[in-house]
Parts: sequence; C-alpha cells; structure tokens
Amino acid sequence: MRKPLNILLYENGDPMDCRCIERFLSAFAKGYWKVVREVIKRTYDGLDEKTFRVNVAELLPAFKMTRAGAFQGINIDKTGKLRGDDDFHVVDLCWKSIGDELCSLKRYIDKKVLSTRSRVLVELSPEAEEHVIKTTSCLFEQLSDITVRNKRGGHSQVGSIAASKILFAVLPEIALPVDTSEWKNVFCTEDYGEVLSTMVSEIKEWEKASKKRLDEQDRNQITTLPAIYNVLAMSTRPL
Repeated sequence: MRKPLNILLYENGDPMDCRCIERFLSAFAKGYWKVVREVIKRTYDGLDEKTFRVNVAELLPAFKMTRAGAFQGINIDKTGKLRGDDDFHVVDLCWKSIGDELCSLKRYIDKKVLSTRSRVLVELSPEAEEHVIKTTSCLFEQLSDITVRNKRGGHSQVGSIAASKILFAVLPEIALPVDTSEWKNVFCTEDYGEVLSTMVSEIKEWEKASKKRLDEQDRNQITTLPAIYNVLAMSTRPL
C-alpha cells in the first residue's frame, strides 16, 4: 500500500481543517454535485443494465469525456434515453464486458454496509476491503482494454480515465474518478488498485487525526466518500 498522499493531510501530518474542506466542496461546480447525486440515487437499490447505461451516459458528459474518442457524442435526453451510441454501442460493450462481475460485486458491497452506504469504503473488514479493491481493479483493467471504432473511422480505446469514471458512475461508494493530471502528478501510478488503497488509507488517517467523519463535511448530504475525496484530490493538481 502506498504511503498516504498530502490530499487530506498536510506535509507535517496534521489533518486538513474541516472549514477548508467545506470551502473546497462548496466552491466546486454545482453541476458535478447534481450529476453525482443522481447516479448515487439510482444505485441505491441495486444495479442492472438500464441503470448502468443511464448513469454512464449522464456522468461522462459531466466529466467532458464525450467530446471525442470512444464515447464521442453520448448523452441522455430528457426522457432518460441514451443517445449518440447507435453506431458502435460502446456502452453495451462495456456492460457485456463487466456486467455480471459488476452486479456480483455490488451485491457483495451492499451486504457489507454497516451504518450508511456513504461510509462503506472505510467500514469494510480488511478481508472485504482487499476483495473489493482487487475486484474493482480487475473491472477497471477489463474496461480500459475495450476498443471500438470511432466516428472518424479509426479506433479508440476506453482507456484508464474513462474506465475510472464509468466505475464511479455505478460504484460511487467505492470507485474514484481519476483524470489525466491526477494519474501523472497526484497519484503517480497506473495501478488503479493502488489509487483506491491510497484513498482508503488517507481517509482513515484523516478521520483518526481529526476525530471527525469526512462524509459529515459535505453539506450536499447525498454523497459518498470517493465523491468528496475526488474534489479534494482535484484541488491538488498542478495548475
């Protein structure tokens, strides 16, 4: 496991002040919180193909992942219907690749909820944590390797950035969306399991040092620990 980064902890080991965290969260784009709340709500009662398709089609545009590449033009209309995936069906390919394993993992996680769903990430037993991180990492690898034709006639790979965001769309209590700058300059690794382990260890360390719960610092309420950690991780990216 990597040594915790200085996202929630200062270089001297002190925890980031709660007021500072609240300011970061409050200042972040309202559109992000709106979409995140929606994808979280839809996964409360389980996961199926319809939820997968809608959540992916709603979240990826919010992260600007549909301007080019494998997911170019994908979105959902006002009725909740997926648009822009008629030619290459990349969302369907993603579901076919990981759907069964994803649903199995989701059922496993739901059985492990001890208090609130938002905190399951840090309340898993060591054995359950290892299983969840290892399985999520395997799903990430499967998604990353999917290749489809793009609208220019070439080929595009789903890749690590989109794969992390797809998993966050359907496992928002566990997965962390990671962008290009974070892979290179914040986490400095290509191992998604290592990223998740870092997130878990640093959240635990912050809560131990501050004697606070990280989820209680978010006034938006309907959220998860990865959704909060994502905002704070993005704030550490180099300008």
